[in-house]
Amino acid sequence: MKNNRFKTFISNNTIVPIMVIVLVFAAFVVPGFLNVGNIFNVFNQNAMKGIMAIGMTFLIINGYFDMSLCTLVGLTAALSCGLQESLGTVPAVLIALLAGAAVGLINGILVSYVGINAFVVTLAMMMGCHGIAYIYHKEQSFVARSEAFIHFGTGKIGPFSYISILFLLLLVIGHFVLRYTDYGRSTYAIGGNAAAAFNAGINTKLVTCMNFVVCGFLSGLGGVLYACYAGASTPALGWPDMHMLVIAAVVLGGTKLSGGSGNVWYTLGGIMLLGIIDNIMNLLNVQTYVSTMVNGLIMIGVLCLDKVMMAKQLKKANLEG
Repeated sequence: MKNNRFKTFISNNTIVPIMVIVLVFAAFVVPGFLNVGNIFNVFNQNAMKGIMAIGMTFLIINGYFDMSLCTLVGLTAALSCGLQESLGTVPAVLIALLAGAAVGLINGILVSYVGINAFVVTLAMMMGCHGIAYIYHKEQSFVARSEAFIHFGTGKIGPFSYISILFLLLLVIGHFVLRYTDYGRSTYAIGGNAAAAFNAGINTKLVTCMNFVVCGFLSGLGGVLYACYAGASTPALGWPDMHMLVIAAVVLGGTKLSGGSGNVWYTLGGIMLLGIIDNIMNLLNVQTYVSTMVNGLIMIGVLCLDKVMMAKQLKKANLEG
């Protein structure tokens, strides 16, 4: 019985054995990795990606993903910095967050109500946001004017940065919403079988649209936080692979691209795995492109392992049926 439970746990959490292997390797091979300060540093450095990945988790559980995240980060960072001088910090941040939610709403309406393919819609939005960000920047960087704005991006309470504390808070909220609310349960139901969810009385279009809004809002928040951390925004911020890193973290954590399963704690595992790999590469002075290649290979490996596990589970279910 215990052996079966262990196998079930591993099949549902394929990231666990990968994480163990990476940690054991790092502990014996990478000098300075097991330093407590280094571990907290990995968490703090990846908290912004984690916040964006929470929104992407909602959307992938629903059965979709958003390609516009990368340039939306650049656009909202530009708005939060560029509007400070004329409007003040709080209005600038609110406008940036509303812009993120608005982009998500447009994506959601076009996908859910108009019926356009999500990949096409969000790819077009990615290019549109990129162009708007460049036009708004006028090929120049914006510098944040508010000390409080910059302090939030760099300040800490003990070993945790303010941004990582916000990340933890959003993880708890995301977990509660997905597990204990009708909205969260509807998200799983639509990702599992949209037709069955519709027949059960779920407003599938509205829920899907709202998940695009959640993803857009949290992507916009990620852009604001990047601006806080850097104290500035540039036209190229978030371009071109931010969305792929976030999607990779969600999928590596165990959330199925097909929809219907996963949770934000799995995403935390995916974010930490990618962060640890980057940290190992930095400590070993490995070039950046090698780190990117390793992340890609690990993702392929996890997806293959997940496919094998799903095939075994399906075979077992058919035999029992």
